[in-house]
Amino acid sequence: MEIALNQANDASLLRLEGAMDISVAAELKAALLEAMAAGKAIRVSAEAVTELDVSAYQLLWAAEREAKRSGLPFAFTRRLSKEIEGLLANQGLEPLAAGQESAKNQGDKPMDSRAGS
Repeated sequence: MEIALNQANDASLLRLEGAMDISVAAELKAALLEAMAAGKAIRVSAEAVTELDVSAYQLLWAAEREAKRSGLPFAFTRRLSKEIEGLLANQGLEPLAAGQESAKNQGDKPMDSRAGS
């Protein structure tokens, strides 16, 4: 498990690896709050996530909503793994495909897990 937040001039990059579950929820929440406080675009790299439980999903979903409400671009740098996307779909949870328009305006290519659905 790894949660790393790197600040660049124009964006905060949050890199997630391994199991994102209740055992790392406090650390994930702190990293998301720090990224939001920076007031820059937020990019989440989560393609190396091997497990995503409801606590981590809820934190990412809430951060996406709060970023939109605050006018901050929020996007994933790449798609989640097919296994994680399938798990979300099986649980009836909406895809995490944040900030499509805002990210396009920033020149990034965010994931779009809704494509082909």
